[in-house]
Amino acid sequence: MQLAAGYDPRLAVVDPRSGVLGITPELVLAGLGYSVPLLLILLAHELGHYLACRRYGVNASPPYFLPFLPLVPLPGTFGAFIRVREPIREKKVLFDMAVAGPIAGFLVALPIAAWGIWHTRLNFDPPADGTIYFGYPLAVKLLQLLLTGHTYSSVHVVEHPAFLAAWWGFVVTAINLIPAGQLDGGHTLYAVFGRRHRLLRWPVLLVLAGLGFLYPGWWLWAVIVLVLTGLRHPPVLDEDAPLDPRRKAIAVGVALLLVLSFVPIPIRESAFRPTFRAPVERGGTVVHELDLHRGAEAPGRDRHAGGAKGREVAVEEGARLLRPGRSLEAGPPPA
Repeated sequence: MQLAAGYDPRLAVVDPRSGVLGITPELVLAGLGYSVPLLLILLAHELGHYLACRRYGVNASPPYFLPFLPLVPLPGTFGAFIRVREPIREKKVLFDMAVAGPIAGFLVALPIAAWGIWHTRLNFDPPADGTIYFGYPLAVKLLQLLLTGHTYSSVHVVEHPAFLAAWWGFVVTAINLIPAGQLDGGHTLYAVFGRRHRLLRWPVLLVLAGLGFLYPGWWLWAVIVLVLTGLRHPPVLDEDAPLDPRRKAIAVGVALLLVLSFVPIPIRESAFRPTFRAPVERGGTVVHELDLHRGAEAPGRDRHAGGAKGREVAVEEGARLLRPGRSLEAGPPPA
């Protein structure tokens, strides 16, 4: 609901005495635009694992969801999981089970991300200190080019809640495809290379440790891989038997999914105020430029002058300006 209120200020009904966001039917309904797509992506991921297990007769539980507190920018859930109740003894079974989840989750996240990009609106307010921004993976950049003809960053827009659900779907895919331990990527790596996967265990851990200097969350995942999942993989009976060419081709595709989904710095906070440039004249219209192609309000403008009506127009107009053929260079929102 916080994401929905941030996207559409008309839904934000705040108690003036406590400053707490009031819960209204409209806000709850809008909040479903985030929670339902996110649960669908997580469900698709785990169903991919579950159906692969069922195909080979492996005893596995149905998907379970792990709830968490709805704290922005956290996703509001610890994700989902299935429990495999018996050892997997064949390499092809291990491979199919491992890759089915990320592939299914990614395929469900793609159309949701496209819909979210289509409904994302321009951000006309200068960023304040502590504003949270999301790093976009390559898959999002490609969708932006396909749908709008240009790319933009989280600084320039207010993301639609459905887009943020898909964004978390990509992040979950990337984390699960880390080629180490008992993660999906670790299972895939072992199925492809057999006992030779041991040569890559420590380099992967060192890469995670290095990424931690860009985003400290990667240190947490390095600890999880090292302590909780372990660097060793339980052996299968045909450890040294090579995979067939079709599965090797799928393994290349799964590696591509990791490239498309991975974000070195998933979340960051603003610690600066934007620098306004002097107005420039284009085609007889004077506009204010800010940070590449983001529309901005002129400094010193009375933020209360437009009132609620101005915010409503900005919400509707901002989404329209991101349609194909529209440049992201824009002046202040219509009064």
